[in-house]
Amino acid sequence: MTGGDVSINEAPVSMRSATQRFVCLSVTEAETAAGVTITQDMLYVYRILTSLGLKVRLPMTLWMDNKGAVDLANSWSVGGRTRHVDVRMHFLREMKDQGLLQIKHLPGDDNPADIFTKNTSAAVFERHVPKYCGKDEYIS
Repeated sequence: MTGGDVSINEAPVSMRSATQRFVCLSVTEAETAAGVTITQDMLYVYRILTSLGLKVRLPMTLWMDNKGAVDLANSWSVGGRTRHVDVRMHFLREMKDQGLLQIKHLPGDDNPADIFTKNTSAAVFERHVPKYCGKDEYIS
């Protein structure tokens, strides 16, 4: 599953949850593929905002909960077991080198996009739902 959201000032603009259209050989490759998909959504929103004449503070931040994918995206060196991930990594690295993107690690339970891709515990789910649905005094 690929899941994520694009937010502006912590307000969600775009949300995605879908099955990946290709087979990944590792969790790191799957997270990288999801990162590329969300980065493409971020670039789409960036281009809309700039076409409207609005200024966007760069670099935009891509939060990923897989430390291996973050380390690969932030480094041009590739190990022997990660050559199959290399093609998708080039896109993220190029966006980073152009100053459009920075890639940071966010632990799994703190990542609100996990509710799009995993069965989370009720406590984790309820902690992240207000970001997407707002806070309601009648729902508790």
